[in-house]
Amino acid sequence: MRKAVLVTGASSGVGLALCKRLLEEDHELHLCLACRNRSKAEAVREALLASHPLAEVSIVQVDVSDLQSVFRASGELKQRFQRLDYVYLNAGIMPNPQLNIKALFSGLFSRKVIHMFSTAEGLLTQEDQITADGLQEVFETNVFGHFILIQELAPLLCHSDSPSQLIWTSSRNARKSNFCLEDIQHSRGQEPYSSSKYAVDLLSVAVNRNFNSRMDLDEDTAEKFYQNLLELEKHVRATIQKRNHQS
Repeated sequence: MRKAVLVTGASSGVGLALCKRLLEEDHELHLCLACRNRSKAEAVREALLASHPLAEVSIVQVDVSDLQSVFRASGELKQRFQRLDYVYLNAGIMPNPQLNIKALFSGLFSRKVIHMFSTAEGLLTQEDQITADGLQEVFETNVFGHFILIQELAPLLCHSDSPSQLIWTSSRNARKSNFCLEDIQHSRGQEPYSSSKYAVDLLSVAVNRNFNSRMDLDEDTAEKFYQNLLELEKHVRATIQKRNHQS
């Protein structure tokens, strides 16, 4: 049976590179391209099939910054598939950064000047927008749209015999300092992308825990197993150090 894989933001960048890699690993994969622009997705589909003729490549049109689009696409996917083996939550946006002149001059005379210029934190700001759903665009696109998508697709994901895998595209730019639980959409901040990617990291942990609770998994056993692995890690490290010392 073909493995079924859904990739959001599959028509360019990381998403497209991921699709190519997946097909290289499994030539008979059923790959579903979840894209906002159908004509662009069609061109990508033709190119992928030309290089991997044994694969099955389909398209679902979805804009994760539009909840109606997400609901519509979810319904379509539930009609097409009995299950999804892998879901890559990759679609996202990053607003064009703008120089924060005030932060530049104040930072020049602070202890954080090296950090500011090496990371651009506080030096570059991003202008966010409000979507038709009344949400911050970066938050809805990078976080909430995907959250609604996996909530809607839960019947295709939660199979105790062979659990599906959800993989989020995060970023090294994800910083706890830019995220606030009292402002999860980052409507009052200047780093919406960083905030959204830290939110993705948090959500991936929470979703994993929630989905595991729906399956026949024992949390106590899982924790004991984890502790056993930590003990094994200590033993292996000690053995390697001893071996290196003797040599």
